[in-house]
Formats: sequence, C-alpha cells, structure tokens
Amino acid sequence: MLLTRHAMDKLATYGIDKERFTDASTGARGLLMDWEGRPWIVILREDVETVVTTYPSDDRTVQNRFGGGRWILLNT
Repeated sequence: MLLTRHAMDKLATYGIDKERFTDASTGARGLLMDWEGRPWIVILREDVETVVTTYPSDDRTVQNRFGGGRWILLNT
C-alpha cells in the first residue's frame, strides 16, 4: 500500500502502527492497525493499494487468528 507523505505523517501523529498480513482462509491481504487503544482491520483489494473495508476488532480475536495460523504476518 502506497501512502502519501501526508498520510504517513497523520498515522505517526495519531500513533497508528500497521502490520501487513495475509488471511490464509481467503487469500485477502490486510493491515492490522492499532488506533484509539484497539485493533482495527483494514482489508485491501488485490492491488494492495485500495481499501475494501475497515472494522474494529479486539485483542483476543487478533491473537486467535494469528495463533491459529489464519492470519500470516508479511514483512513490512
């Protein structure tokens, strides 16, 4: 995902970090972001530059998906 300098600055200003992952069950690419004290999931289109949807999650769900092998971290 390519972000403008402005977008990167905003992420840094708000303390939002991101980790890239692949969903092994669907093949979808996504980002895990921490915002306002909770994880948010960003699902990307195949071009990995277009956001399809975002939704809030919780730590338990995130841990279960990584721990169970459904989500696989990619190098950022």
